[in-house]
Amino acid sequence: MKKLLFLLLSSLGFIAFAQEYVDINSPMPIDEKVTIGKLDNGLTYYIRPNAKPENKIELRLVVNAGSILETEEQRGLAHFMEHMNFNGTKNFAHNELVDYLQTIGVKFGQHLNAYTSFDETVYILPIPSENPEIVEKGFDILEDWAFNCLLEPEEIEKERGVVLEELRLGLGADKRMMDNYLPLLLHGSQYAERLPIGKKEVLENFDPKELEAFYKSWYRPNLMSVVVVGDITVEDAKAKIEKHFGSYTNPENAPERKSFYVPDHNETFVAIESDPEASFSRVQLAYKDHGNYKPTARVADYREDLKVELFNTMLNNRLEEIRNNPNPPFSYGYSVHGGSWARTKEAFQSMAVTSPENMLNALEALVIENERVKRFGFTDDELIRAKKEILSRYEKMVANKEKTESSRYTREYVNNFLEGEVIPGIESEYRGHEILYKAILTMDVNELIKQFIHDDNRVVIFTGPQGDDIPVYTEEQVLAVFDKVSQMDLEPYTDTEVAESLM
Repeated sequence: MKKLLFLLLSSLGFIAFAQEYVDINSPMPIDEKVTIGKLDNGLTYYIRPNAKPENKIELRLVVNAGSILETEEQRGLAHFMEHMNFNGTKNFAHNELVDYLQTIGVKFGQHLNAYTSFDETVYILPIPSENPEIVEKGFDILEDWAFNCLLEPEEIEKERGVVLEELRLGLGADKRMMDNYLPLLLHGSQYAERLPIGKKEVLENFDPKELEAFYKSWYRPNLMSVVVVGDITVEDAKAKIEKHFGSYTNPENAPERKSFYVPDHNETFVAIESDPEASFSRVQLAYKDHGNYKPTARVADYREDLKVELFNTMLNNRLEEIRNNPNPPFSYGYSVHGGSWARTKEAFQSMAVTSPENMLNALEALVIENERVKRFGFTDDELIRAKKEILSRYEKMVANKEKTESSRYTREYVNNFLEGEVIPGIESEYRGHEILYKAILTMDVNELIKQFIHDDNRVVIFTGPQGDDIPVYTEEQVLAVFDKVSQMDLEPYTDTEVAESLM
């Protein structure tokens, strides 16, 4: 009778447990401790007073624009624009900005920073809060980054050399190899043609007017967010945001901020990359989802997220057991379903760090465990342990909520603005897990593998060092692993913990 009641309530959009009713079609709640608003010009802001660390404020300027929006004549200018914001603004000429921040204890790289990716540009500025004048200066800096970069020709010419040197050096072995394999992961999309570092010939020869055009087109209020977390009141933060950002308008006939998608493909792509400076060997396996990513909006969507969280936890527990064997095929391995390099595409991804000689064995181990789940699924005992493990982690976070660093909140709010990540607050998340877990059965989680594992839309990446005594792998060897595993007579997973308890 209870089961029938549950099914009836579920069909009506409700889950009921011990007189607790959850409308699974209702929107996800938002943490009441964060104030979210929007100025008349479209700029979104997030404000949260927070005590850790003491006497500090974390500021973020988030621009929903990155290299994906560049024209052919602007390849690399989204990243170049990020550089220029540290080389002369209305209130800080030339390199005065970095010099000023160092005088108040904010070091470039260690504290002050920025990054440009395909879809966004984010500026990171932590400042001390004891001195009101310094706090005001912090908002001056954010305003200058957003609207008042000088883009002086002589500074642009100086910065060409810096960015070209970044391009030449590739910022390290991992970055150089990544720039080579990303076009396969992002095959057939605008993303594959718009790596943030850009093109050498464009960076050498672009007309400064192209940089100004990118700045004026995409650095605009309705594509921006200001995030303020730390030792500041909501009223004070609101007043400063209105003062520094409220008077700006969006350009007339501004270009549309389009979304871009990664098409599906039938092939399995293989990238084998090496670099003399690479310090370790890594195997990556990605099964890109069919279709496009949809943000979590309703409680029902969140319940699906919890299923994925449980799936990831159980599979990684199995991989951890393998790693702890006497002769493991990898020193570290994990699998996860989640975001990819493209905002609009998620993927099921497995990764292992191993020795250069063991890369095929590591790939085989990952594929075997994926195939084992596909054939036999997880056990009820694994699900029970995974639920306990995750709930325990949330219990600790709830217990330590007053010690949460401001930078953690800023990451959540940046992702909420850019990708719609839910921000219900840690207590609501913990309670949501407790309630929704009761409606998630082993068979529900086992169904996910059918979505995650498929023979198409698949990419395998080998990266590692170069050397005379290091094996050189071929695409044929990599693809043969999948055929080999598909023909194996695998056994269901043996629950080691249950077996030990029986002993």
